[in-house]
This record gives sequence, structure tokens and C-alpha cells, in this order.
Amino acid sequence: MRNLFCFALMATLAFPAFAQRQSGYYVMGGSEIHNRFSWEYDADVQHIFDNRYFVASDDAFIPSGTMNTLVLAPTAGFSVQQSRQVHHRIVAGAELAYDLGSQTWKGLFREPILFYDAHVQLKRGVFEGVAGIFPRRFLEGAYSDAFFSGMYRNTDRQVEGVLLKWRSKRLYAELAGDQISQLDAVDRLQFQWITAGSWEAASWLSLGWMGTAYFFGEKTTDGKVYGRFLQNHLVEPWLKVDFARRTQWQELSLQAGLLAGYQKKAGPAELPLGGEFRVSARRWNIGVTNVTYVGGDQMPYFKDRSGDGAIYATRLYFGTPCYSGFYDYTEVAWTPRINHYLFLRIAAKFHFRESGFLGWQQQFSLRFSLDALRHRDTPMGRCL
Repeated sequence: MRNLFCFALMATLAFPAFAQRQSGYYVMGGSEIHNRFSWEYDADVQHIFDNRYFVASDDAFIPSGTMNTLVLAPTAGFSVQQSRQVHHRIVAGAELAYDLGSQTWKGLFREPILFYDAHVQLKRGVFEGVAGIFPRRFLEGAYSDAFFSGMYRNTDRQVEGVLLKWRSKRLYAELAGDQISQLDAVDRLQFQWITAGSWEAASWLSLGWMGTAYFFGEKTTDGKVYGRFLQNHLVEPWLKVDFARRTQWQELSLQAGLLAGYQKKAGPAELPLGGEFRVSARRWNIGVTNVTYVGGDQMPYFKDRSGDGAIYATRLYFGTPCYSGFYDYTEVAWTPRINHYLFLRIAAKFHFRESGFLGWQQQFSLRFSLDALRHRDTPMGRCL
């Protein structure tokens, strides 16, 4: 696995020059290579509020609580426009976060930010490769809550590894490797592959996928590295139909996906299978989404205990711990279009199981992006 990770890192760094040679743009000392240097700087500011009211039960447990956090991620670096087709960027910075009401500055520094970003324009599309420690928002794929819960996305805001992205007129695909923890540091190894993509078959029809492959290894009492090696893999191919075209609605869609899991601990592997169905409607920037899951338990080892006696829970599973049997949630969200560099979202989310009402959330998020202000036509997470 580590060899695969190193190979992906080297491929990210080597691809730009290879792409130019293949496209006929590489001219040593010629006019095609501009090598234009410029400074880079950014400041991403977020206010994240998530208030949760849930009831603990035997079949599902989501802890109640409030997240109210201010996040500042200043970065600086430089970029090189190698040619009209190739752009390089190197950025360093830090993520600072303060939990409102904590009354202490301890833990203000959360994570470093340090990454290399290459952007290559080819005849049939655009390739982008990122390597290092970079914001999770660089992943542009749409992932179900079975893969990543809202709490996980809000607390683990950086990816440590590599990200490869491809975009053409009708196809988008991404693959990321995230080194979550090292064995030597915490006596466990956590590594995850992440992938998503979509293909626009028609103006009203899209097909796509989302998937993760997660490896969790611990040292045992006799010192064996992979004595308790767990695997949690999920994949979901999906189909989406949007009826909003030629109407006044911003979105009016139906999406159906087949959620398949591979869960391996000791003994035979668990192969849970289920269906996930999403209905979304949005107009005047007000959206209503209902998601229903019916099928097997996608988190069978959630309450099992690891070698240190603690339950695996969110160390092994990053999704919402309700994807078993029947699970349903409805979300109402307002996302007004203020401008291209300021993003506001206010939402309420209601959760249900076979036993009835589980609880609900009230959410508020505000983000200011200096990079989006400086580069009006560049989506967040991409360089040109």
C-alpha cells in the first residue's frame, strides 16, 4: 500500500512534463515555455455551527452536542506558468481554529498546510494533481453521508496525501489517498483511498460513482503490526435524473444508488448491500432533500472493541452511524447567492429510523475565500 502511495505521488509530480511532450507543447528553450513567476496568497475563513439533538438508542447512536467553531486558514506561496498548458503552484500555511466558548487559546493551531498543485490543459480535458497536505474542499465529488458524515467533514478539514483529478466536457473523475495516521505515532495505521466521478449522458441524465477503501491496522500485545487488521470498503454506483431543465426550478432530481460494502475483521468478511434514494428540489435558493436507505448494516463493527478496549466507532467508520435496515433524513437548506467569494448556508436536518424520530440538527455555515475574490472565474480548489 505504501508503494502505491509513493507511485501516485511521483506520478503527480512527473505528469506535467510528460503531458507536454505527448501533446507536442514541450519545446526546450522555445517560446511555448513562458515560466512566468507570480506570488500566491489566500485566506479562507469559516464559521461552522452545528447543533445536534439526538436520543441514544440500541440501534443507532449520534451524540448530541454543539459545534461552534471559527476557522482561519492563511496560506502563501508562488506559482509558475510554465506554458499556456501547464501551471505549477506551491503553497504553505496553517489552519487555525477556535471553539467559541472554550475560553482558551490552547489547541488554536490545528494542522499545517503544504502542497504542490499542477494543472495541465490537454486537448480533451484538464488534469490536476495535488500532493501534500491540502484542504478537503479540493475534492469536488459528491459523497453520501454513508461515506462521510457532516461532523467528519467539519472536523477533519485537511487531506494528507495525493489527489488526481480529470475534467472534460462531460466527465469528471477524482482519486485521492489520505494518510490519516502513522503506525509509529499512535500504534495504529489508518489509510484511505477516496474516489468519485460522474458522466453526463444527457442534459437530464447523469451516471456516477463514489467509493472508499479504508485500512485500519493495530499493534497487538505481542507487537505484530497487522495482528488486528480491519478493512472498511464502500462503493456506490448511482444514476440521477434531473427534470429542472426548461423549468423555473434550480433542481428537481431523483437519484438512485446501490451501496455495497466489504467489511473484514477476523473470520469471514461481511458484504452488506442496500439501496440509497435521494429526492431533491430547489428554487429561490431554498432546497429540500430527502434521502432514504434500505438494506444491510454498513457498519457491523461500530460497537466492537479494539485492542485498547475502546469501541471502534468513528475511528473505523466516518459516515453517519445509521446506515442499517431503514434510515431516512430530510434536509431543508437556504443557500443565498451573495457573491462569488462569500458563501452562506442555513439548514435543518431531521433523522428517522424504523423506531421513529431520532433527532434533528440546526446548521449554519459562512465562508469567505480571498482566493475566490482574487480569481473570479476560478472555482475553489482549482488553479489555472
